[in-house]
Order: sequence, then C-alpha cells, then structure tokens
Amino acid sequence: MLNTHRSALALLCTIFASSAIAAGPTGSPADYGSSAPHDAAQRSIAMQADTRHINVTRGETVTITRAGQRFTWHVNTFNNKTVFAMAEIAPKDMAVDAILVYVASNPLYSGN
Repeated sequence: MLNTHRSALALLCTIFASSAIAAGPTGSPADYGSSAPHDAAQRSIAMQADTRHINVTRGETVTITRAGQRFTWHVNTFNNKTVFAMAEIAPKDMAVDAILVYVASNPLYSGN
C-alpha cells in the first residue's frame, strides 16, 4: 500500500515537472507572441532604413511595415523578456537585421 502511494506521488511529481518545462521558452517565434490578422492591429509601425529599434507593449497588436512589406504581430512575451531581435518574428524575406523590439509591461496587468 505504501509503495503504491509512493509510486503515485512520483508519477505526479514527474507530470508536474514536465508541465513546468513545457510552459517555458521554446526558442521559437511563439516565445514573443503570435501572428495576427492586419485588421486586429491597434497601431502601425513604419520602419525606415535607419530604424534600429521599435517599442511595443506586452499584449499589444501591431502591424509592422518596411519597404512595401508588412506583417501583424500580437506581442505576448514572457514577463522577463523585455527585448528581442525583430528577426525572430518577421517574415524571412523581410530585411530586419539588427533591429530590436523593446517590450514594455502592460499597465493593465501591473496589479497597481
């Protein structure tokens, strides 16, 4: 009987540990949010040739344009992720090398 309880406890610990790992960063664009339809954007950011960074807010949906190309992104990063490379989320054929995305926390979720 005692071994059955220990086995069940060990199984539960394994399940919870693997769930916690799955909830962390994956190294994919999903770590930064998700693609969204253009009409869902709250604002548009037009990047110029000299753009080196953009500022967004966690939870915001933005359309990003550059040289006739565009994509829309719903920003949803982990709380500790405040900056990432635009190349992580932009279409592969969009020239965004060395452009950074700075993510501000959303005041709606600050708890104040």
